[in-house]
Amino acid sequence: MEFAYYEPCAPLQKLVSSYYFVSLPFEIADIMRAEIANVRFVLNGAVSSDLMGEMVPFSRPSAILCGSTQRWSNIHFTAGASVFGAAITPLGWCKLFGYSAEEAADRILPLADNIPATSRALMDAVFGASGQKEAVAAADKFFMSLVSDRWRIREDFIEQVTKWIVDPEPNEIEHLLNNVDLSHRQVDRLCKAYFGASPKKLHRKFRALHAANRLAWDDLTDWREIARTGYYDQAHFIREFKEFNGRTPQDFIDGPHILVRMTLAERRKINHGSPFSLVG
Repeated sequence: MEFAYYEPCAPLQKLVSSYYFVSLPFEIADIMRAEIANVRFVLNGAVSSDLMGEMVPFSRPSAILCGSTQRWSNIHFTAGASVFGAAITPLGWCKLFGYSAEEAADRILPLADNIPATSRALMDAVFGASGQKEAVAAADKFFMSLVSDRWRIREDFIEQVTKWIVDPEPNEIEHLLNNVDLSHRQVDRLCKAYFGASPKKLHRKFRALHAANRLAWDDLTDWREIARTGYYDQAHFIREFKEFNGRTPQDFIDGPHILVRMTLAERRKINHGSPFSLVG
């Protein structure tokens, strides 16, 4: 199995936080935890997901727009499958696609239906790239062609919410409300538009993802070390962890879980334009 991360060009890094390649010589079925928004190009073989209720295959040359997800899903790769992906930040969602992230949450959409016709040849060029670095260069050109200011964006709000949810310390919603000059209703509306979910759901999701990241990055063998803060009790922690990671914390520790572990390990090897994609 091959997994590699690349940095986008400098003008894109706050919009597309990272690129990644995954190639599997063998068939594999695994679990995808709740994620941030992604664009994925199926370069070889086929990938299937049940995110939208039933297993749907995507084979070469599928280019798909994956909205932010608020739950785990099953994923299956055929032998020889390879995928090139791009992690999209909330600011990137606004500037590249220009509509509410809530509309695409927990959905997989055809990328071609969400871009201007003038950008489709640049999208197709990613499939024609002769290698990984060439695909990165083609992707840079493609995403740069999508950048637009057609949607009015509260960038200060996006930065504040990003800071709040990527902080590994247990911050409650009140911490966010105290740092923005907006009503609870306005915060809820903007979080859904930019991040795809309410602040309460974002708080729960990223708290669970932080926990899984610590288990993997710190090579912990006892999940109780991270279940002491932010949760009512151990049962509450286990339920929340499983809802967003697809496994209990003990299963996460005990199993190989090749895909998620390689993802978490490899993404730390590059600089991320936004900490959002490092955590999520």
